[in-house]
Amino acid sequence: MSTNSRLEKKVENVEDQKWYHGMRPRRDIEHLLVQDGDFLVRASDGRTNNVEIILSIRSESKGIIHLTLATIDGKWQLGVINRGKKVQKFNSIPQLITYYKNHKLSNSLILKRGVHRPVWLITHDKVKYDTTKDELGTGNFCTVYKGKYDKGDDQIVDVAVKICHNNEQDENKDGKITNETRAAREMMLSEAKAMSHFVHNYIIQLYGVACDHPPILIVMEYCPGGSLDKHLQKEKDDIEIGERLCYILEAARGMRYLHSKNCVHRDLAARNCLISANGFIKISDFGLSKLMDGKSEEETMDEESPQIPLRWMAPESLKKPKKYSKASDVWSFAVLMFEILDNGEKPWPDWPAKKIATHIRKCTMPNFPEKSPAEIKELVSKIWVQNPLDRPSFRDICIKLWKVLKKSPPPKPSKFALNKLKGVERTAVLRETDVNGDEQTDPTVRDSQDLPSANKSVMDKDS
Repeated sequence: MSTNSRLEKKVENVEDQKWYHGMRPRRDIEHLLVQDGDFLVRASDGRTNNVEIILSIRSESKGIIHLTLATIDGKWQLGVINRGKKVQKFNSIPQLITYYKNHKLSNSLILKRGVHRPVWLITHDKVKYDTTKDELGTGNFCTVYKGKYDKGDDQIVDVAVKICHNNEQDENKDGKITNETRAAREMMLSEAKAMSHFVHNYIIQLYGVACDHPPILIVMEYCPGGSLDKHLQKEKDDIEIGERLCYILEAARGMRYLHSKNCVHRDLAARNCLISANGFIKISDFGLSKLMDGKSEEETMDEESPQIPLRWMAPESLKKPKKYSKASDVWSFAVLMFEILDNGEKPWPDWPAKKIATHIRKCTMPNFPEKSPAEIKELVSKIWVQNPLDRPSFRDICIKLWKVLKKSPPPKPSKFALNKLKGVERTAVLRETDVNGDEQTDPTVRDSQDLPSANKSVMDKDS
């Protein structure tokens, strides 16, 4: 029997319990156990590569204790606490929990308060997808499918379902989960945890993560337009400058919001910007993102930090120790602007990595296409500088971009090239809803005259 099947069978009667946290790793749950007697239950295959159900408890005198729940002859029992003491056996895990809420596990340990799972942990039965079709993309350890998510109250929505591979081919000859698969799974959980903090118009929406048993699923907003780089490469010069500037400003507003939440994305690129059903640019893929503590503008990562794609890296990220910060995101944003204005082409497409790295370290970056507005070239010259502290913030960038957009206004919404994408319809463009802030309401408008237009009132809804 595969690990998937063994674990799914073990948790079949516990998944609906609010104190069950699925396959969350130890480091993600320990801070939740605050008071004496706080507890939760989780699943693990990490310590011995065998499937285990773990009861994690906060003890005032002993700190956090992790006890294995064993099943023998179909009965559940605690791992040994006091040797020689008779161990109680139960038909189910909920029965075991109920018993130890009323009886001490040891002289100083009793279950008091079950710590509820966060709202972003959802159950597998709410998600439907077909692995034989509707594949949106695949990687070494994950595949993304189009699916359906039941939000409740008869609301079923289209979603993108990111699935961590965790089937028989991911197990070695002994039926044990490989380290690579485990690392990919933990990265997915970290990605979902980061996304759970964000609600914004230009950030991909997380509906939830299902991790009660393998495969782990991240359920996200479905963006029918696909990735921005593919759209740029297909439509090329059919996309007007004003429309491209809308893409740039929307990405900047998304990044401004992330930085206001002390999130460093670390993988900002056109391939990680998606086009939503209403034609807006959404920042996605938080697999490499990091939440900073807010005390420091710059953090140093160790040598085990994930490899960031070279062309988008800042000079300080190529040094040892590697450094990533909000300022390194700003550097990557300038590369994103280059992609948007150069039809989705990445810088130095045919160069060897060593030559690219040398140019980045020297801040010898490629020239922007001739069609690029002079104000954009000026902005980029202030971003591609050696000292991270000399680069503008996304707040300043948004203010600058809005001024550029006023000088090079977009076409009518119906004339946007992205309307050619199946499932995408843009009916409005941006408004200046407090450019200095981090708006979370709908940033579109149909009746404002904030933005001048080459097509009269581009802010109005097309008739």
